[in-house]
Amino acid sequence: MLGTEIDRFISDYLSEIDAGNAAIFAGAGLSVPAGFVDWASLVRPLAEELNLDVSKEADLVAVAQFHVNSNQQNRHALHKAIVDAFAVNTAPTTNHSILARLPITTYWTTNYDKLIEKSLEDAGKIVDVKWALEQLAVTRPRRDATIYKMHGDVDRPDQAIATRDDYEHYGMRVSESPGQQFR
Repeated sequence: MLGTEIDRFISDYLSEIDAGNAAIFAGAGLSVPAGFVDWASLVRPLAEELNLDVSKEADLVAVAQFHVNSNQQNRHALHKAIVDAFAVNTAPTTNHSILARLPITTYWTTNYDKLIEKSLEDAGKIVDVKWALEQLAVTRPRRDATIYKMHGDVDRPDQAIATRDDYEHYGMRVSESPGQQFR
């Protein structure tokens, strides 16, 4: 039964790729094999500062929020954790390279790293990266792929979607100041 469902999914997805309708949605699982952290590893130092054991926490976004709250809304440690974890110049994995070679033009990701962009560029593609609302109004000409970085980018950790407040306000801040993610 499962094999039939997988075969059907593959067949349907290949048809959508051929029709130009397919997109990729990638989370941390794509970049962890390249040496980047998952959520638990990202918030572990913040949790330890609060005397919490991250392995016993079910809601890691709440841990990030608790850390910010306990520091009078100061996000510096969170921003530093993002930069320290994702600013390393790491090569894309084989899976990144495979995805970049597919005839897919739309990528959605919650990852802060730049591995998807790098793999597409390595495949000779022109990439249009969008991680802030005002970037949606301008389209890079002759682009081969567009990446929507829903939670931000390592180059702007101050704009990262990482805490409970960020997630709760994600869809409500469309008209706020420049630099806001797709909220």
